[in-house]
Amino acid sequence: MGKNQREEVNAMRKYEIMYIINPTVLEEGREELVNQVNALLTSNGATIAKTEKWGERKLAYPIDKKKSGFYVLTTFEIDGTKLAEVESKLNIMESVMRYIVVKQD
Repeated sequence: MGKNQREEVNAMRKYEIMYIINPTVLEEGREELVNQVNALLTSNGATIAKTEKWGERKLAYPIDKKKSGFYVLTTFEIDGTKLAEVESKLNIMESVMRYIVVKQD
């Protein structure tokens, strides 16, 4: 296998993103926001394996004076170079209170 083929195989990696949606967003808005995040991922070349909605949970500490949030976990594959663009767009989404992206083994 040549160098370029190895780079291509290694380009797609598995990641998980956990994000917390502001609890003031209504159920319809939450569904729309989950779809927007999934669309953002797929528009950047990601393949979504699964999305789990964990529901509203208490936060470990208040964020913007909110004590709870709606948790969503999405598992996906993406080229690592595209991840920065996804994160920059998530940073400007007002309804996403916090997020973390973790590379899976």
